[in-house]
Amino acid sequence: MTRMLSDMLATLNAASGFIITLGGGLLGWERYHLQGTGNAILGVLFGLLIGFAAAAMFCGTLATLILIENHLRHLRAEAAETRRARKA
Repeated sequence: MTRMLSDMLATLNAASGFIITLGGGLLGWERYHLQGTGNAILGVLFGLLIGFAAAAMFCGTLATLILIENHLRHLRAEAAETRRARKA
């Protein structure tokens, strides 16, 4: 059950990062488009850059914790296998 929840959190985290990045691009486009400067492409690029930075800070932190949890799970399984091999 815990593994399933951890995997679900990792999936939701990836989707959240994607949505935050695209949301930044959309906000950048809207900001430049409403100003009427005609630099909508520049606004999209700037918004994507800011969105990517925000996603990296928030979702990247959570992704790092999930990665650590996965490594610890594998180390525990490897240690249990080593103990079984020594007993045999």
